[in-house]
Amino acid sequence: MNYIVLGQIGSDAGYWYLGPDGKWHHVGGWGVDKLVDVSRSLDILSQVARFKTPGVADAVTRGLTEFVTKELNEHVGDRLKGGGVVIVNTRG
Repeated sequence: MNYIVLGQIGSDAGYWYLGPDGKWHHVGGWGVDKLVDVSRSLDILSQVARFKTPGVADAVTRGLTEFVTKELNEHVGDRLKGGGVVIVNTRG
């Protein structure tokens, strides 16, 4: 096991995890406005495959993927080194 997480990842309050070094680490949260944008982007990405018009899904996905990737890397990226996984639940 790499991490024990206490708190809600992706909240504005941040969370704590027990790292492989045996120490507790705090990860600051997202600002509320940014968190709303990330959540909406993930909702849209979960629906985009349903577009039937050629090219629309690709155009929408390109910009949103860049934004979501940047945000996830900023907030959980260092915990993914060595093969970690992020699971995102867009339905609360």
